[in-house]
Amino acid sequence: MPIRIVSIICRAAKEAGRQYSKRILPPFVIPYCQIVRVGVLEYLRRYPDGSLVYAIGLELLGAWDRRTVRRHVAQALRLIGAACLGLAQLLSGLAAYASLPEPRLGQSAAEDLEDLAREADRVGRRAGGASAAQIPAVVYVHLVDVFERSRRPLSISLTYALRVLVVPDTS
Repeated sequence: MPIRIVSIICRAAKEAGRQYSKRILPPFVIPYCQIVRVGVLEYLRRYPDGSLVYAIGLELLGAWDRRTVRRHVAQALRLIGAACLGLAQLLSGLAAYASLPEPRLGQSAAEDLEDLAREADRVGRRAGGASAAQIPAVVYVHLVDVFERSRRPLSISLTYALRVLVVPDTS
């Protein structure tokens, strides 16, 4: 099945001899990898503590090697934690519209992220900038991954990118 990938080209950067194109992958794709992010997140829904059940991991991730399962589960847990932190920072800065969800006893990091994503959707609706469609939690994980994989520090902060995602400027 073909996947459409958006490519942004900057003419000024091209004329200056700098990197002039940027490709934006869909959030279910892990860059440079044949394993899809949704499979890893499904695995973590089943095993939220990150415990390794290789037979299930190999099946859900479509991997052939146990080390691959271990690496992707560890990376996903780290990215989910970073996405939770970024969303919590964003929501705490939007106190007029948001409140941080109360953590529940025994709640996994993925469940924390789902709660934060729901609150971000609520903030977007209250601020009047978001559409009716909810932003899936995987999009926040993908955005953190894009920031971390960037070869050079990006000129905007992750918190600013999250804010634009949640409350787009419609002026």
